[in-house]
Amino acid sequence: MAFTESDKAMLEGYIAAARPFADMFSVKDKVALVTGGSSGLGFDITLRLLQGGAKVVIASNSRIEEAAAMSLLIEQGYEGSVKFCFTDVRNEDEVAALVDYTVETYGSLDIFVNSAAIWNYAKIYDLPKEDLALIFETNVYGAFFGVKYVSKYMKEHEIPGKIVLISSNSPVMPYPLFGGYPHYASSKAAVMGLVTEAAKELKRFGIMINSIAPGGMVTPGAAGNLASDGITEEQQDEFYDELMVWQVDGQLPVDQVGIMAYAFCTPVADGITGETIFVDGGASHNIVKYQAAIDAYPAED
Repeated sequence: MAFTESDKAMLEGYIAAARPFADMFSVKDKVALVTGGSSGLGFDITLRLLQGGAKVVIASNSRIEEAAAMSLLIEQGYEGSVKFCFTDVRNEDEVAALVDYTVETYGSLDIFVNSAAIWNYAKIYDLPKEDLALIFETNVYGAFFGVKYVSKYMKEHEIPGKIVLISSNSPVMPYPLFGGYPHYASSKAAVMGLVTEAAKELKRFGIMINSIAPGGMVTPGAAGNLASDGITEEQQDEFYDELMVWQVDGQLPVDQVGIMAYAFCTPVADGITGETIFVDGGASHNIVKYQAAIDAYPAED
């Protein structure tokens, strides 16, 4: 097949359109808002955004986390590039005020990362209604309010922004083997659905929204999430016995997840919206280095 002048012109067009490679991975001069940015994965994403040249507002409802996160980031030389705003993401008015604060502080809003989330453990037949409400108000309502007010600002100011929500691989994973967080897995499935539907509405405005679905990670939040206070001590003990049975390859370093979330905030992801990317080392596809021994499972009665 002959290579024509038209073919050559097409390739020349590729060259002309190719932006400098370094720019594709940069968030320089962008303004980002990270909920849950004072701890765990959210803190790691905040650090990466600052390293990439963005100014960042981090939000959480913990003054203790605020003090620790801000002092560490200032020690790294980011004073002036990072601010904290105390926010309960369950409260719609506070989320709206958080968006206003970000714009008033840094003059715009180009990137939104929702990493605020909580969970605990309880079987569905033991789960207190209060725990179900708390998990959904934080993980689903909080994400929804953030997308609502951030996208409204981006739309009104014609900003082709990036929105990244942190979901989880828990809606599709078979662990823990005997259950334990149906409320958490359901909330993270809702986040995936929110991303898909919001993408349909926001693409026409140049706003791209995606989510990251991590597996298990070592974070302060994960270490502190235990069985529900609303179930009996006997039920808690039974759950922990079962929890010890499930086997996975180990936990991903937080930064392996954080850097993928960062990538969604850059021009690298200009052509991606409505997607959930699983960053769990293949666990959601049952890709593992080893399997649990059969004798690790409880004997049948």
